[in-house]
Order: sequence, then structure tokens, then C-alpha cells
Amino acid sequence: MEARLNDLKSLLEEEIETHEALRKELEQEAAQDGAMDGMTLLKTQQDKIRLVREIQALERRRMQIVDELAGIWNEAPADLTLRRIISRVEEALGQRLGESHARLVALVEDIRRLAKETSFNAQARLKAIDATLAVINETIKMHPTYSEEGRLQKVTPSFRQTSV
Repeated sequence: MEARLNDLKSLLEEEIETHEALRKELEQEAAQDGAMDGMTLLKTQQDKIRLVREIQALERRRMQIVDELAGIWNEAPADLTLRRIISRVEEALGQRLGESHARLVALVEDIRRLAKETSFNAQARLKAIDATLAVINETIKMHPTYSEEGRLQKVTPSFRQTSV
């Protein structure tokens, strides 16, 4: 049991590091909001996806450890929360687990806030682009344009992909 508890402590520390890395990526993305070039944005997205997958793998490992502890203590795994584990272990280990839990909760809140903020800003930029395109479309409809032959057209031109 002691080995499983130490595994849990180490795993929580690893989760904290991974969550901190994800938060750092989101902070950098928010700091460069709208100013990132396409390649940097793509790399940032790939890094965030990689970190989320790492977090998911760590969560699966944590659930395995909790399942094993539940078996040792004859409890249902669904009922064995980190708070219950903390109450059952020695005080020093319980304190470290509690600190890790509090740190993870704070990190998840930061990550959610940053993701929401970045998402909101991206949606606002997309709406502005849509509005600009709508103005351009209306302008094209209202004003005659010249055809490729140089004649004035009164209908909305259709652009070939090569001419755009």
C-alpha cells in the first residue's frame, strides 16, 4: 500500500508539471492574441493537444492507482476520492497530497479561464472577418466591375480560383 501511495504522490506531481506546461502554452497564446503567424499557431495547437493527451494518460494511471487502493481498503473505487485517501494516510503524506490536490484545482481553474478568454477573443476576430467579408460582398454587388476583357459588368462577377 505504501508503494501505491508514493506512486500516487509522484503521479500528482507529474500532473502538476503537465498542467503547468499547458497553462504556460495558453498564457503565451493569450499574450500573442491575434498576432501569431500560422506556423506558430499550428505548433501551439499541436503542443496543447500533446499536453492534453499526456494529462489524459496521467488521469488514467491515477484512476488505476485509486482502484488498487480501493481494493486494499475494501472500498468502492467511485467512493474513494483524494480527500478520503488523505484522511486515511499519515499526516505528512496527507498534507503533501492535499497540497498537490489544491495546486491541481488552481491550475485547472487557470487553464479554464485562459481557454475561455482565448476562445472568446478568437470568436470576436472571426466575427470581425465575417463582417468585413460581408461588406466586400455587398460592395461587389452594388458597383459594376470590369470583366477580364475590360468591359463593364453589371452582374456579380464569379472569380476563378486562380484569379483570387
